[in-house]
Amino acid sequence: MAIIEYELTINAPQAAVYEASQDYSVRYQWDPFPEKIELLGGATEVGIGVKTLVVAKSGLSMEVEFVQLAPPTTAAIIMTKGPAFIKSFGGSWVFKPINATSTKAKFRYSIKTKKWAIPVISEYVATLYFKKAVIARLAGLKKYCEQSA
Repeated sequence: MAIIEYELTINAPQAAVYEASQDYSVRYQWDPFPEKIELLGGATEVGIGVKTLVVAKSGLSMEVEFVQLAPPTTAAIIMTKGPAFIKSFGGSWVFKPINATSTKAKFRYSIKTKKWAIPVISEYVATLYFKKAVIARLAGLKKYCEQSA
């Protein structure tokens, strides 16, 4: 299993950072990863048990389910459907206040590839892909939140 983890400091209050991360009406303004995000099953906002289709600009698509939401601290998902080479995928976004105007944001993903794929190679490639995505996403969130603060 591969673990991708990246964190940085965002100069904005914790609640504002969390809200921007989960507000799909502003998501495309800061998040360079998705081509499309669609809440499924008639959902109009994120919630535990809500499934979401995420299609990356690379064409990779994944259906995920929210398994934890604890505003303004944590949002976590697991993959329910995804690319043929990925056996399991989970992610958490954690936001901890440093002070009233700064937040430590940490994105952590775990990926396990299927047995038919060469695990060492496929997990290495998946790690590179998602690490690049995590860094870009956090940088986008930081820029958006700091400009909005």
